[in-house]
Order: sequence, then C-alpha cells, then structure tokens
Amino acid sequence: MPDENRFSGLGDVVEEEEPEKEVEVSADESSDREKDATENTATIDADEQMSSSSGPAFEFEDTTAKSVYVRPETLSVMDDAEFEVESVLRREHDVRDLTGREFHDALVRVAAEHPEEVAEIILSTRDIPFTEHD
Repeated sequence: MPDENRFSGLGDVVEEEEPEKEVEVSADESSDREKDATENTATIDADEQMSSSSGPAFEFEDTTAKSVYVRPETLSVMDDAEFEVESVLRREHDVRDLTGREFHDALVRVAAEHPEEVAEIILSTRDIPFTEHD
C-alpha cells in the first residue's frame, strides 16, 4: 500500500460543495412536524376516500414496544390472520386504515380473554394431552 494518504484532499472537496442549510430540530419539534404532516395527509386521504373510518383507536405514543418470539410458520399464520382481519374490516365496516398496533393490541386482548385455549395450544405443541378441569 502506498505511503500516500488516500483521504488527502477530501476535505477540500467537501468544503467546495454548497452544504444544505442545516437546521437543528428538537425531538419534540420533529415529532410535531411529522404529526402535522401526517394529519395533513390523513385529511387529504379522508377527503378523497370518504370512508366511515375515524382513524386508529389509539395513538402510537400510547403503546409500549414488546418483543414477541414466534416461529416463522407462526408468524406467517399471524400475517395471514392480519390480512383476513383487514379484509373483514374493509368489506363489512369500511375501515381502511388498520394499523399494526391496533391488530397486535386486539390479538393480545383476545388471547387474554381465552387463556384455556392458549394453554391448549401450548400443550398441543408440546404433544401433551389437554384435559379440561371443572
């Protein structure tokens, strides 16, 4: 490798280019701008589509991220279920803006309401017979 500095002169090239005006934006200001842009887009979309949908049931800020570990085949089943749910919402209720957070929240709530069925699936996956208890 030659002894020359392969990066020499790079600073001159960078300085010659007219840099774009950099504006430091706080996280709150950035969030507000994104929210405004999203609201403007949503307003335009709503005017164009005129659907009965009123937007997501809750804001992204109202959620908590949680990792879920599933096998690839289970993830495929979940993706298919999300597609089916979205189809039902569109076809039967004219809801066209389902968000992932709404789907995942509903999924967890349904599982929480049916613990026996969840336990049955876990036992089945472990090849353990399920017996109902009164």
